[in-house]
Amino acid sequence: MAARAEILAGLWRFTAIHPDWEEGEDWEPEVAWWAIQTERGLLLVDPLLDEPGELDELIAHCGGCAGVVRTCHWHQRSAAQVAERYATDLWARPAPAGLDAPRFDRVAESGKPLPGDVLALAVGRDDELVLWSGAQRALLAGDVLLRDEDGALGMCPDSGLTRDGGRAGLRPTLRELLDLPVEHVLVAHGPLVLGDGAEALARALRE
Repeated sequence: MAARAEILAGLWRFTAIHPDWEEGEDWEPEVAWWAIQTERGLLLVDPLLDEPGELDELIAHCGGCAGVVRTCHWHQRSAAQVAERYATDLWARPAPAGLDAPRFDRVAESGKPLPGDVLALAVGRDDELVLWSGAQRALLAGDVLLRDEDGALGMCPDSGLTRDGGRAGLRPTLRELLDLPVEHVLVAHGPLVLGDGAEALARALRE
């Protein structure tokens, strides 16, 4: 059963147990996904849906579904089924050459707004995106940024990277995020950074 909370005005966090998690995995079973209020309805980010009733009610209350966004191909989760359920498009970046990634409908171009003026930004890690929601001054990350058990925001470990250069190779692109007026950093794994987001992000990039 998913849990839902409006953590910032017009931005909801859902949590659910990932169906692919098994004992011994190096990541926690509970993962997060997001719903962002826009003028066109809710924009859903990396949805993982087991029972749709609660989301149906929220979408009806918020004026429909503006679209579904996948931050990276391994976050496909329920994205295709949710897009079909609400008769909307699934946005994502093309996967790297040679990778048979799940389908999507519309290309999320880095630096270009998605429905509702949420900005998609490529981070240089496969097809991964982070999202910037200016209305909440919130940065939403799939896996490239994580928060550890002590609450520190950090970059994903080198073991989670497929590109040459490891985390050092990602830093130049991620540093560009510091140009945004970031107040909050919302991650799929671990607790959220609510307030002091820019400082937490700067510390993470100094690791």
